This record gives sequence, structure tokens and C-alpha cells, in this order.
Amino acid sequence: MAVDATHAWAVGSEAYSPEQPDDTGTPLILRWDGRNWARAPLPAISWRGRLDLVAADSARNVWAVGSTAAATPEDQVTHVLHYDGSAWREVPFARGDGESHALITGLAVLGGQTWLVGNDLNDVIIKQWDGRSWRSHQPPAECRTGGTSFGGMPNFCTFTAIKAFGPNDVWAAGNGAWQGFKGPLLFHWNGSGWRTAQVGMNDDESSFGALAGRSSSDLWAVGDGGLTVRGGGGSFELLRYAQGGALPDVVTDLAGQPWLIDNSPAPSASLVTYGKGAWTGVPAPQPPDAVGMSLHGLDSVPGSPLMFAVGAADLPTTPRYLKGVVLEYAPDPSTESRH
Repeated sequence: MAVDATHAWAVGSEAYSPEQPDDTGTPLILRWDGRNWARAPLPAISWRGRLDLVAADSARNVWAVGSTAAATPEDQVTHVLHYDGSAWREVPFARGDGESHALITGLAVLGGQTWLVGNDLNDVIIKQWDGRSWRSHQPPAECRTGGTSFGGMPNFCTFTAIKAFGPNDVWAAGNGAWQGFKGPLLFHWNGSGWRTAQVGMNDDESSFGALAGRSSSDLWAVGDGGLTVRGGGGSFELLRYAQGGALPDVVTDLAGQPWLIDNSPAPSASLVTYGKGAWTGVPAPQPPDAVGMSLHGLDSVPGSPLMFAVGAADLPTTPRYLKGVVLEYAPDPSTESRH
């Protein structure tokens, strides 16, 4: 997550052991100062786990979200951290009734507003930070009707990502199903309520997983099966990426062009952009000691051609260990990507 040329953050975990997956991993935050990445000092953390999401609207308002390592989803606990420009601290986040399967999948920060979205089994989670506590939002009416849809499946909506353009202009992505509809969905907040926005696909198992764009009139959404949609003004155009895999993230560059991640089964990663009616990709460089690599996050520096990608490289060990990777991209032949 970048807010300018000298402030960016990446999150994850370290000291995770695949032999002890249920109680290892130490949350990690790295900070970019315009020249180098360095470990950010965190408050005393007694839990084991990871950070998955980071978002900010300034160098003094940065949020990170993650969860504890656990044997089962119901044993995971969500943790939220906030940076005010001087120090990170943990912000209380309600656990629920003790039977929660809460999974936070989206985080957005803009204009002092912080949004979290996710799911708790068949219930949608939409939380907004009001500066003192978390306020819950109702999902769109279609997500709350109850009953069954195709094949007797319960009606549902999933929220997997969120992107804010203004206090009354927030988009989320995921999918849903109710009588007469099943497919990928976008959701929009207009300041008074959330509504669904269909993208022209029905009777489809796909789901959106990431959002990008410079405004509501220039929105990109990607998901599984190579699902890629460009939208604006209430209409949407399907521009499916032909490789057909899961697309974990998307970002728009300084010119407004989309970039997405293509992780092949090898595993190896490519960075792919759309232009002149076609998708074109370039292989992502990986560390020399790696036997494979996958990427899971992208971001661009506002007002700059600089972009970052983050992920993990597979090391030739048994059991398989991973090395965190940060790639830097600038469209200049003299600038090399850094690991």
C-alpha cells in the first residue's frame, strides 16, 4: 500500500513453520521510505498469526488487518492495527458470540474513513470505523432475503474486496445467489445504503476478488477463472483474461491502465496489462535461490509510474519454506526490479 513516493507498507508474517501451522508466525509490517524497505516496530503482540491486508489514506492513517494462526476457521481471531504517524497500536475488534467464523477479506481507507468487509458463514460483514468504534452496516436487501436459490442452495452474498472513492461512493466486490440469479457481483454504497450491481453474468460460479480504479467511472474488478470486468456509468464490459486462472489482485497505473497478477501452477508469476484490445504479460523476476514464486498483492504510487508487487518465493527445502518478495516496477529501461 503506497500513499506517496516515500511512504508505502507491506504486511505478512515471519517465523512461520509448515510443521507447526496452527501456532507459528509472527505478524510483520515493512515500510518503504523512498529508498529502502525496513521492518516497522510493532506493539507487543502475544498472538501468533499473520497480517493479510493494509490500507492508508496518508502517512498518519494506516490500517492493517490479520488473524491468529489456528487449526480451524472458528478458532481464528481477527486483529486490527492502526498507525497514526508515530506508532502502531492494536484497535479492538468484536469477536462475536464465540461461534464466529468471521473472515475479513477487504480493507479500504479514505478521507479518515476505514471500511472492513468479509463474511461470517452466510452473513456479510460490513464495518465502518467512526473514529471511536466500529459501526455495522446492513448488506443489500438481496443478501438478506433468506430462502433458497439454485438447486436449493441458501441465498447468500460474499464480500471479498472494497474500494473507496469518496464518503458516499464506495464499491465492494464478491458474488451472490438468490432466486433467478447466481454470479459475480459488485456492491455500491451511496451514503445511505448498499445496493447490488450485476455485471451481465448469470448462472455462473465465478466471484470477484479484487478491485481497482481511479473513480467509479473507471472501475476494474478481477476474480477467478480469469474473470475481468471494466465498468463505469452503470455499464460493465467483460474482458476475461484468457489464461483462466485465479487473479488475486489488480491495480491501475499512472496512465489508468490495469495490471493484474497471473500465478501459473509452476509456480511462477507474471504481471499482465491490458491495452489495444489485448492482454500482454511480462514474467516477474524471482530470487536466484527460488524454485518458484507466487504474488498476491499489487499497488501503485499515486502520481508516479512506480508500482510494487508482493508475494512469496518457494525455497528448495523439505518441508517447503517461503521467502517474502517485494518487486518494484517502473517503466524505465534503466530501472531494475528489486527483490
